[in-house]
Amino acid sequence: MAVAIATSATFGSQAAFAADEPQATDADTAFGEITVTARKREESLLKTPIAISALTSADLEKRGITSINDVVAATPGINVSNVNSGRNDRSFQQISLRGMTPSTTTSTLTASFIDGVPVASATALNAVIDPARIEVLKGPQNAYFGRNAFAGAINVVTKQPGDDFGGSFTAMGGTRSNYEVSAAIEAPLVRDLLSFRLTGKAFSKDGSYRNAANRNQLLGDQQTRTGTLQVVLKPSSSLTVNAMGMYSEDRDGPSAQGMLSAYEIRANNGAVNIPFLSNSNAGTVIVPNMSNCNISGFTTGVAATEARVSRPFICGAAPALAAGFSPAQNTVEDALLGRILGNGTSRAVSADEGVAGYGLKRKYYHLHMNVDYELGDTGLTLSSLTGYNNEFYSQLADLDNYDSSLLRNPAATTANGLRTFWTFPFLVERRNKDISQELRLTYDNGGAFKGMLGASYLKTEVTSDLVSVANEEQFGTARAASSLSPPGKAITWGVFGSASYELTDALTINAEARFQRDKIFAFAGGRGLTISPTIAAQYGLTAGTFAPLSSFFDRSYDNFLPRVIVNYDVTPDVMVYATFSQAANVSIGSFNTAFLSGTANEVAAAQAIGLEVVTQPEKLNNYEVGVKGKFLDGRLLVSASAYLADWSNQYNNRTNIFVDPATKVAAIVSGVANSGKTQLKGFELDINAEPLDGFTINASGSINDSDIKSFADPSISKLTGLIGADFNGNQLPLTSKYSANFGAQYTGDLAEDMTWFVRGDLSYKSKQFVDAGNLTWIKGRTQVNARMGFTRGDFSLEAFATNLFNNKNYVSVAQNNLLDPSFALAGSAFGYLNVALPELRTVGIKAGYRF
Repeated sequence: MAVAIATSATFGSQAAFAADEPQATDADTAFGEITVTARKREESLLKTPIAISALTSADLEKRGITSINDVVAATPGINVSNVNSGRNDRSFQQISLRGMTPSTTTSTLTASFIDGVPVASATALNAVIDPARIEVLKGPQNAYFGRNAFAGAINVVTKQPGDDFGGSFTAMGGTRSNYEVSAAIEAPLVRDLLSFRLTGKAFSKDGSYRNAANRNQLLGDQQTRTGTLQVVLKPSSSLTVNAMGMYSEDRDGPSAQGMLSAYEIRANNGAVNIPFLSNSNAGTVIVPNMSNCNISGFTTGVAATEARVSRPFICGAAPALAAGFSPAQNTVEDALLGRILGNGTSRAVSADEGVAGYGLKRKYYHLHMNVDYELGDTGLTLSSLTGYNNEFYSQLADLDNYDSSLLRNPAATTANGLRTFWTFPFLVERRNKDISQELRLTYDNGGAFKGMLGASYLKTEVTSDLVSVANEEQFGTARAASSLSPPGKAITWGVFGSASYELTDALTINAEARFQRDKIFAFAGGRGLTISPTIAAQYGLTAGTFAPLSSFFDRSYDNFLPRVIVNYDVTPDVMVYATFSQAANVSIGSFNTAFLSGTANEVAAAQAIGLEVVTQPEKLNNYEVGVKGKFLDGRLLVSASAYLADWSNQYNNRTNIFVDPATKVAAIVSGVANSGKTQLKGFELDINAEPLDGFTINASGSINDSDIKSFADPSISKLTGLIGADFNGNQLPLTSKYSANFGAQYTGDLAEDMTWFVRGDLSYKSKQFVDAGNLTWIKGRTQVNARMGFTRGDFSLEAFATNLFNNKNYVSVAQNNLLDPSFALAGSAFGYLNVALPELRTVGIKAGYRF
């Protein structure tokens, strides 16, 4: 029910250190009261008329949640995709909330925050150690949280240091060299004035899968180092200053993804042979044919009048990987690769910052400061939230995803030292920087009226590169200036406010709104840009020559984003509510400009798949009703919501991979288009119960249905043969329609100061379609986790097992063009499925001590 966060608590004992955080109290329910800040003020979870899943630090600890993927697996209504760029790593994680999946690897529809301050990416949330709670806000949250909160928002609330010295230490060891060591310490520097909290964590694990191309290597190795420092200053009872700094570093090996190909590839004396094209079975199979159907598609997928082309593909449920063939990646690290990676030319990060071999290197810096000042007895509070994020990652991956070492590189000689076999590694790097400022004035004097007025500013800058290591390894090609992608820049201003009035003791009406202006800038890439009068007239641009990485165009988008909520207390313990809200998504990637810096053939390829330079914001109208309440003297808590949403101007990703006749090398052209409209509807249910003393149950489930009303993507039509109205009524891809979670825990006494517990958690997510054609999907997935242990005084010990029954069903999926030395199929329809592999069963022991 929340985003995953690495924790250092010892069975919830950290709660004792957070004296300034609102804590659970038995007076409210058997579970304690949970306070949330979904509307920029502290409110009881059960009295907040928004669909929210909230987890306390103790909840995270007892469920063993340690990563974003862990929480997504255990949370109904959320999916995450890691493979849309050909790899399954931690460089990006696309969160799909209520079935709304981002269209591109750089787009997000679910905003992420730490203490209400925006962060660069959802991956950054992993760096928070032992938070006070996590709030997952479902449905549009633009009115309060601004840009990117289209489908919802995730807010991680940190623990403030207490007034006394304290701390904790935990250590975990498990299978596959899995270990985690974490510590937290806090103390007052000046009692009642200045206090601090310092945390740190080191984590490492080996991957679950052996590389079929290198049996000595595991795929999926991960390593993380994280530290945070939080300082709280309280010079008076009316003024609080909370400042936090965070550093996180990931160093991962090659990622764990598998390949399911619709075509067989053979190596015939070093040359590539594709039997589908050659009608010959000569050579050794290096990629087996997994197809089970032939689909009558189109030549290009642009128009229904095109000629039909029959192609093999994988229909229905994706099969298991072919043993001995996948997962496989060629990951040779030698002096040749070292020279290429040591070259800092045309890169978004320096050579020293980047990876030294295959895998991922990521660093993240975060600073924020929150100031709250109560203006006497007026009921007014003035708040300031200031944030800074600096994140970069460097990732090298073998994007062909199979063992191609038997395919000879004819350009290689002993003299030139080039790679002797064909492979397709790419270096992908990205740096995100942003600075934000929010000011707001809140009024709450305990009366019928509550109000707020605020203003916000957010500046985001992105630089990235896509370096063809393949061309440099195999042909000795000089690095192209176009390896530097066009930068991204967005400046967002917002004015927002809310008014809440209790019409009666039971009936309250809430009106909220934000006016937002997003200014998006378009840039030339590393090659520079010349816009001809013809292109300028076609796309509404200014003709001229522009220097590399310079801005040549900008546009402002104005949006008014309201939300109206009416809530009614049926009884003092039960509330019902109804909501209407509107949302808009303006992406930093709202312009498709990269192809303008390309060759004439790249421009033509972009036009062939219908890319425009300027896109329009995605829009959403959302209608929602819900009920929240506690029953049976607080032993039963229930939250339920139902929603209906209309999503228009939907972004759809479009990609064209081809061999450019001008350069004789493979080129990739991609972008987004406003070519979709979908109606979404769903039902969500959360139940927490304590039927017996010491025995607790949490059960949750969701139905997230989607109904495509219009859709257009030439690459999907080209493969599936569906076009126009053929997609109507289908479901959106990469999301589960049905999902559920069930957990049960029993806690008992062993001695006066000693307790024991046993807990089990089951999570289920139904199948996910690969694309809007709904012809192919990955199977549903059920995972069971178990934990048991005891606590004696300040010491705790537990044993755990995750993925107890070793479920191997895929976590997410994407389809890609099949790559080989001839690139004969690269320009054809999608040729293989790229599947994200789950972490296999892990068992271990964890010990903790608090002081």
